[in-house]
Amino acid sequence: MNSFEKYRQLKSQFDFTYKGVHLNRVLVLNLWSLANGQFKLSWKEHALALLTVDVSKINLPLGEQTVLSTFGRYNRKDHLEIYQTVLNKLNGQASYNNTTEWTYKLTIHPRAIIKTYSYIKKKLSKSSLSLKDKLGLAVLCIHYCNTLEELQKINLSNVKKYLCQCSVLNLENLFTQFMKQRRIPTYSLQEGIYFIFKMNPPLDAIQYENFETDHLLCWGQFSIDEYSSYGISINRLLLAGYPKNIELQTLKDDNQYQKCMILLARDSFRETNNTLLKILSTLSSHYTFCLKLHPSCDYNYYSDFASLHQMSIIDKGKTINECLNKEEYDFCIAVNTTAYYESLMRGLPCLRFWDKTFDLTVGCIYDVFSTEKDFLESIKILKNKTHNEYQSEINKMLNYAIGIKCDNYRKILCDSQ
Repeated sequence: MNSFEKYRQLKSQFDFTYKGVHLNRVLVLNLWSLANGQFKLSWKEHALALLTVDVSKINLPLGEQTVLSTFGRYNRKDHLEIYQTVLNKLNGQASYNNTTEWTYKLTIHPRAIIKTYSYIKKKLSKSSLSLKDKLGLAVLCIHYCNTLEELQKINLSNVKKYLCQCSVLNLENLFTQFMKQRRIPTYSLQEGIYFIFKMNPPLDAIQYENFETDHLLCWGQFSIDEYSSYGISINRLLLAGYPKNIELQTLKDDNQYQKCMILLARDSFRETNNTLLKILSTLSSHYTFCLKLHPSCDYNYYSDFASLHQMSIIDKGKTINECLNKEEYDFCIAVNTTAYYESLMRGLPCLRFWDKTFDLTVGCIYDVFSTEKDFLESIKILKNKTHNEYQSEINKMLNYAIGIKCDNYRKILCDSQ
């Protein structure tokens, strides 16, 4: 049984509902960790049983505003950038709520405590979970039940639509379920290119397995095609377009293909990252390689590797948008990341490394490699392509994959009240 199957089994076993909200859908990240033996709470986190996110801090729609929006409690600067950019497209018709700025407050609801412990004792008594794991689940459930109790005190009469950054996770999943109960249409942003995983489904698969929102604002037609193939109604998949403010740049002339930025995958794909870096380390005397890490990667680990193999490492405080510059770099190599598309948008040719341990998404022809020989052959092919031929291929692919020429956010969220 793989990680995804273990997670789905545990999620099915733990279908705890409180006031109509399914807590197993709120706690998908924690259930994933439990299923994979990685779940743990610090003694400070156990205090969450007596605390709730202070939802009284919420900025409700005022005046002509009709959309309540939230950014969940995620430590992702790049995702916050997407959220803020979309709100700017709405001309002030949506309220702003970065929930990471909300504080906690002491909140005790005896009914929530009693119901949680009763459910866990009854339903999970024969499970393989340890007493510590069950206690951790109870703490988190009580926390979200308390939050739900406080949320019910909020007057939502001016809210016509609810928009969140990610409806499948944590607080925003709870909010989405709560809004749906009150027949407030819900919308969720897309954080990257979404598709169906056909082998070794990673954590990202919860985006469709735990699909919650009434409407997902998809970047391109590719994600719509993928999710509809999974069985999600096409009426829930809206073509919104690529949300970031970015000037689509063309490829530069006379590219020397010398200086390369390596866009590494998240740390769960460390073995794949290492395989690529070992291949490239044999070529570091011919190319200048600069490593751009995923936020989950161990900076010290890769920094040590870079210093030993004539490579450099990019400041971890820099976002992808801040790094991608065709005047500074000649090309990129991407490992299982949507930064591949952002590179091409910035006029930077991008190759994709694939070791067959993950699903490849839609892309350009001839830019995938698995060995040193493949890499050198791909570079040769790109060098021999005419500027117009390669640019035309990129533009067509970007339009389908991420909706680069589309911007329907205001129309969807504001013009059809």
